[in-house]
Amino acid sequence: MRLHHRICLGIALLAALSACTKTPKPDPSATVIGQSPTRPDFNTLPKDPSFSTNPGASAYNEDLSGEGLMPRDSAFNILEGEQIRNVFPTIYFDFDQSFVRPVDRSTLEQVADALRAAPDDYLLIEGYCDWKGTTEYNLALGDRRATSVKDYIISLGIDPSRVEILSKGDLEAAPDAGPEGRALDRKAELVIVR
Repeated sequence: MRLHHRICLGIALLAALSACTKTPKPDPSATVIGQSPTRPDFNTLPKDPSFSTNPGASAYNEDLSGEGLMPRDSAFNILEGEQIRNVFPTIYFDFDQSFVRPVDRSTLEQVADALRAAPDDYLLIEGYCDWKGTTEYNLALGDRRATSVKDYIISLGIDPSRVEILSKGDLEAAPDAGPEGRALDRKAELVIVR
């Protein structure tokens, strides 16, 4: 009888342990746009000469003549245009995530409508992170967040040439902020540029 109890207890423990190691199922209502929200291992990534941790790398290409950075499109440099901020609500992200949440879809639909109504306006999407993590990781995460928003805007019919991204990572994050402050730093700001 004692052996029987030990076997039952062992089976119950194994069942409990296997239940703890199962991966949670993803939320089917989440909209995942862009790259996977998983954390990359920077030590195993191939060395790409075009990769830069420069937060302006998405808007500029390196000039090989040694004169610094040159705008990608000489017709209009989105980073030098007149920036109009606080027109649209901020898009927030969960910790270490870069997908557009269902609650933000209607905001992005309004942004797309505004861009359709003003065909000369451009949109700059700035991706931000909280202070947790390395600067390199946070710049990459800010880029993924901005790209996720850009991809959603483009899926609504906006010309990709009118939307640019800029990762600011944790460069403007509140240092040592608590949970509420960190939540406010995990965002994408939407800036109209004329």
